[in-house]
Amino acid sequence: MNPAEALHPAETLRDRFLRAVAGTAALLMIVGCGGGDDASDADAGMTEEEATPARVMITEPADGAEVDAGPLLVVMEVDGLEIVQAGNMEPGTGHHHLVVNGDVDWALPIPNDPGVHYHMGLAQTEFTLEDLPPGEHRIIAVVADGVHIPLDPPVADTITVVVR
Repeated sequence: MNPAEALHPAETLRDRFLRAVAGTAALLMIVGCGGGDDASDADAGMTEEEATPARVMITEPADGAEVDAGPLLVVMEVDGLEIVQAGNMEPGTGHHHLVVNGDVDWALPIPNDPGVHYHMGLAQTEFTLEDLPPGEHRIIAVVADGVHIPLDPPVADTITVVVR
């Protein structure tokens, strides 16, 4: 212990605290102001999957498409994660579900409800919907984890099609 600490322990602790706060504030100002190139310094050290949020897109049919009655092929693509078989709980993975004219409970496993909820547990990226009646239909693609719970944050896409 040096003599200053022995004579003024409370002041020394206060001084140390203030120096630490000042140093932290200066660091936050430097980081917050950026100063990097066009890439975010906040993303430094992150993998591409961590820096870019995962997303799913229904690529076929197009949103708003008018389609003939009969089987309807739905094709999905993902960015930022890997589509794997159900049961796999590795981070950065999931599998597809389709919800037709129904809703998603984002906190519960997606049920296997024929005609509404369709499960693609073998890592499929496309699914054929049979026998959609004429009219407007909302189709939601949802990526869920190995036990069918939608990913958080949600990875979903919604389209509407009209069957003639």
